[in-house]
Amino acid sequence: MSSIRFSEILVIVVAFGVIISMMLCYRSLRDAKSWSLTDALSEEVPLTKTDADGNPVDAVGKPLPPGQAPITVTLMKASSSRFIAMIGTVAILMLYVGFGLACLRRFADGENIPDMSKGSSFFYSGIVLFAPYIVNKFSSAFSFFKP
Repeated sequence: MSSIRFSEILVIVVAFGVIISMMLCYRSLRDAKSWSLTDALSEEVPLTKTDADGNPVDAVGKPLPPGQAPITVTLMKASSSRFIAMIGTVAILMLYVGFGLACLRRFADGENIPDMSKGSSFFYSGIVLFAPYIVNKFSSAFSFFKP
């Protein structure tokens, strides 16, 4: 059985460092009373108070008189685009850490670091995971055209 080389020990130490730092971040966010992942993945949505038929009503639930503006309430609703962006961020983070650990091992062994220029298109394609979030933000920039 071969002995463990310096490069393998270095990769293990860095990998554990990444895992421990992510666990510490998770723990500090979990213990925070003013922050939650649910809130972070939600967005404000203005809703109009309506009856069962979809007609605007006042605060008591009676139909609005003509000319009176409907009551709007802003609620936090789950955002699929933010959830997809979070999953994409985690996936890209794992890819970067994985490739980084592989390059670190080769470097510690005294080998040449591989040419990553051909892999750059692979990393750029990861941006596609953020497309729904980008489109959502882009469309909200033109919300002033809505009636």
